[in-house]
Amino acid sequence: MSGFRTAVVVASREIRERSRSKAYRITSILTVLIVLALIIVPSLFGDGTDRYTIGAVGNGNAEIIGAAEAIGNANVEDGADPAVELTLEAYADVSSGETAVQDGKVEALLVDGEKIITKSAGGFGSSSVVGLLQRGASTIRLEGLAAQDPEAAAQVVEILTNDALESVTLSGDDTDRESEGVIAYAGMLMLYIAILVYGTWILSGVTEEKTNRVVEVLLASVKPWQLLAGKIIGIGSLGLAQFGLTIIVAAVAIQATGTLDVPELPLASVVNLILWFALGFLVYAVLFAAAGSLASRMEDAQSTSLPITMLAIAAFFLSIITLDNPDGPVAVIGAFVPLTAPFVVPVRVALDAIPVWQYIVSIAIAAGSIVGLLLLAGRVYAGGLLQYGGRIRLRQAWRSASE
Repeated sequence: MSGFRTAVVVASREIRERSRSKAYRITSILTVLIVLALIIVPSLFGDGTDRYTIGAVGNGNAEIIGAAEAIGNANVEDGADPAVELTLEAYADVSSGETAVQDGKVEALLVDGEKIITKSAGGFGSSSVVGLLQRGASTIRLEGLAAQDPEAAAQVVEILTNDALESVTLSGDDTDRESEGVIAYAGMLMLYIAILVYGTWILSGVTEEKTNRVVEVLLASVKPWQLLAGKIIGIGSLGLAQFGLTIIVAAVAIQATGTLDVPELPLASVVNLILWFALGFLVYAVLFAAAGSLASRMEDAQSTSLPITMLAIAAFFLSIITLDNPDGPVAVIGAFVPLTAPFVVPVRVALDAIPVWQYIVSIAIAAGSIVGLLLLAGRVYAGGLLQYGGRIRLRQAWRSASE
């Protein structure tokens, strides 16, 4: 039997045995229920009133705010709390108003009833008050038009089908581009969670098998690297299946409740996120498996994997730096380092800040590093599996593999 087929057999064994366990089924159900609760409960038991402070410069703004508030509360029953409450904050000039927007003191700035200025183009959880103000401005213009010329049907259609206010963002970012950046960052957050949660599963699985001495029987017919690869594929597949199910359930719940405004993503962006999610998870999964072979007890496993966990945390924070400065030297260098590239490259791609050649090279380095790390980890795995009596040093495991 070839080496790869043997690894697949080991992976099948892991999937079959662990998927039947009560622990796996219970954690899968609990995870889904918790996610559903986080999405659905706030929409059921909110405080009922969305409060916004709107900045204003010049004339013609108070009428728009009043109309917007009336539209937002149109379906509120008598005696009930208002759904929307808008407060006007006047400023002497546009510059001071923009500063207030930038500092988050006001949600948006209206200028002479003709323009609305916001901090950014939006994304996840973007405020709905901008659309409300647009409809309020349209209402004011329709009322004026009806008073002057009731037969101006063409102008009415134009007002109803277009935003009445010119929208300007201080960041100058395109709405689609910023939305992609936000979702890319959300993807990096999910990768970070998957690495810490399911990487720990792989770590515990290796250590548990070693503690029970089951590995001594397996090594009679399976090479160490085959066992390592099989455990990574098997346990990793189960973890990612649970993770994927949770994401699907969350997406359906968000769509059903309208809790978040999730923009549509091009297929290329989705493929890019999936590609780097897989590369990133494999890189760290190999490291966690090797760390598990260095621990003789479950109590030692966490301390053995601590350096890997710290690397994942550092890589995640590097993605935050990349989001602010995608063309900076830190982001460029991080794209070529296998441990940081899965967190950096998707953000740079979303912000259109990485040349094609850098993207191709980063993929090649990441893929090559997985193969290299698997070979190196296989040697550490071989040297550490049959040693017991406490935590094993990396150098000791490396030397033992060559004996």
